[in-house]
Amino acid sequence: MAPVSGERTFGFEKFSSHGFFREVNRWLVEHAGIRPQDTVVDLGCGPGAVTELILEHVDPHAGGLVYAIDPSPSALEVARRRIRSAVVRFLEGTAERLSQLVPCADVVLFCNAIHLVQDKLAVVREALTVLRPGGVFGFNTTFFEGAYPPETLRFYKLWMLRAVRYLKERGLEVARGVKATAMRWLSPEEYEALLRANGFTDVRLQLQRQELSCQSLEDISEFSLFIEGALPGIPLQEACEALQVGVRQAFQELALASVPRNWLQVIARRGAD
Repeated sequence: MAPVSGERTFGFEKFSSHGFFREVNRWLVEHAGIRPQDTVVDLGCGPGAVTELILEHVDPHAGGLVYAIDPSPSALEVARRRIRSAVVRFLEGTAERLSQLVPCADVVLFCNAIHLVQDKLAVVREALTVLRPGGVFGFNTTFFEGAYPPETLRFYKLWMLRAVRYLKERGLEVARGVKATAMRWLSPEEYEALLRANGFTDVRLQLQRQELSCQSLEDISEFSLFIEGALPGIPLQEACEALQVGVRQAFQELALASVPRNWLQVIARRGAD
């Protein structure tokens, strides 16, 4: 089924093509300890960028298998066109229903998406359910408490101010007091506590700093879930335009070449039964 134009326009593919995005995901995949014979789940696979990295570690001749799961049919269609591998099974579904979609797994990876899930407890429990004893659950995100280095707060404030001004000039008002799911962030300590309270041991957290260009932030401004989190209640097309105009103006006014941003990397192991 071909993706509809709206989903294609407001997808994640542009942002996922940047080098820093591949770098943070490669780190997680390489530190998850994937063995050639493992069954690996790529939760929120999107257009397949992380699936490609996982395929570098599994071996079909050793019995390796990858389940690539995403709730978006259009994203899965992009991933199917991108990846031609007999060991990948593409499935439509959500992280909260993982145990209904796949059998036991050795590794579950959830790259750049856990912040979008309102019920994070359900995700953690579902990962625990499908993992074999000693299995690994790894995820990363740049939408958490601590993602913004202190010196960048002025930039983000100016970006949103310029975006809101753009909308006001066109007769659109941003709803006050509305917080979308994409803006509900946890701290690293809260993520660790959540994992340890639900059967995971040997929890490792690491912060990685990346430099984001103006173009990369324009590209994330085309992603529907980011748009809805940043400017809730505004139609996607108008909000996208406002965010892109706002980020360009903020970069120009502050004379920036790039903006530093932190990624949180988390690797946890299921305890032995």
